[in-house]
Amino acid sequence: SPSLLSSLLSILLPRPQNMPPSPYGPPSSMPPSSPYGPGPGNNALLSLLLRLALFSAGTLVLDLLGLGAHSDAFLPTPSQHYTFERINDRYRRDGSALRQALESPPPGIGKRRWKRAFGRRRRDAVGVLTLSEIEDEGGEERNNNHHLAGSETTTTTKEPPSLTNGALYNRTVIIVEMKPDARVGNGIAEQLRDTVTFLIEQHRDHVDRRRLDAKHAMSSRLFSSSKFLPSSYFSSKTSFRHRHRHRTPNGIRPALGTEMEIVLFLDSPGGTVQDYGLASSHLWRLRNEPHVTLSVCVDRVAASGGYMMACQATPGHLFAAPFAMVGSIGVLMETVNVNEVLKRYGVKPLVIKAGKNKAPLKTLGEVTQEELKMAQDDADVIHEAFQRWVTQSRPNVAVTEDWIEKVCTGSVFLGQEACDLGLVDRVLTSDQYIAE
Repeated sequence: SPSLLSSLLSILLPRPQNMPPSPYGPPSSMPPSSPYGPGPGNNALLSLLLRLALFSAGTLVLDLLGLGAHSDAFLPTPSQHYTFERINDRYRRDGSALRQALESPPPGIGKRRWKRAFGRRRRDAVGVLTLSEIEDEGGEERNNNHHLAGSETTTTTKEPPSLTNGALYNRTVIIVEMKPDARVGNGIAEQLRDTVTFLIEQHRDHVDRRRLDAKHAMSSRLFSSSKFLPSSYFSSKTSFRHRHRHRTPNGIRPALGTEMEIVLFLDSPGGTVQDYGLASSHLWRLRNEPHVTLSVCVDRVAASGGYMMACQATPGHLFAAPFAMVGSIGVLMETVNVNEVLKRYGVKPLVIKAGKNKAPLKTLGEVTQEELKMAQDDADVIHEAFQRWVTQSRPNVAVTEDWIEKVCTGSVFLGQEACDLGLVDRVLTSDQYIAE
């Protein structure tokens, strides 16, 4: 402001000799040439000089305090190159979406009625899961409880399924659709990796287990320190009570029901051994998960690597449409060799390799009979591994030499013939199976 500038300038600049200070302030009329005059040019210049002086003083104070910049070089803000996430929380939002879908009522059923039925489904699932876990650890008690549970199931299934008897909407079926991809290797293993891992994580419900284990571990320590109960009580009843403490109706696992079925719509003519072998291994993980049924529906084609995946279905749950192409249990290795053409035009290819068995099938260099035999041996090894993978995955098929000579030759079969040979379990389309 002009008053502040005048006050500072009156202190910093000397006043003329013929103008004594007045106790009432400067005189009202001053010559325009005076440095204290109110001219616009003088005010702008003095304001600029004052700001520069204040800025210099502030910079000097910051340098003295060690807070100022000590280098004239420009230091850019470092950028973030990587992103991180907790592997256990990777599917948290997907799990929330799955829980919301499970808790939403089906069409035609009110929210209150579904809430009661869904709560009973959770409680029943906890009871069945706890019983199955006790059977797994109880030895002989396992068979007795299994027969008891089977007899109860037989009596309840005589009634028509409804929400009242718990036979309607009592399990979860998740449909996974696999379509062929035009990318190299089809990328089918990458498609299945996250899907299978997510389903297994939700089915096991590790988060709910960790919370309950922590609570019951604290209660166990408190009870074990008691002096009024004998030690045999903790070794029998208490350990049995808390042996299966990881199941509550509040987790996602009871919401899925006692059994979960994954229906895979598969349509693939095959591809590279590495990619389809990895994809088949992912399905093997899902197939071997307890209380999970993996059903595979083939409407068009599941040949070569496609059948390597399809055979991982739970026994009795591999279905094919009547005109679906199934099979092609074989291995194909091919390349183009232009060595003779290059020789005809006077071009001599030079091939340098370390290791006599490195790349037996070349494009430019000459391929010897020994190298052809090595490539054939490699194909035979892969073919034998493919056969073992199929026969181990189809335990209900009687594998004989005649069966291997007919089926494991790279041939493809239509739905009914594939069913007769044991490559599939039933002949029906995916829509028919979903309708059932």
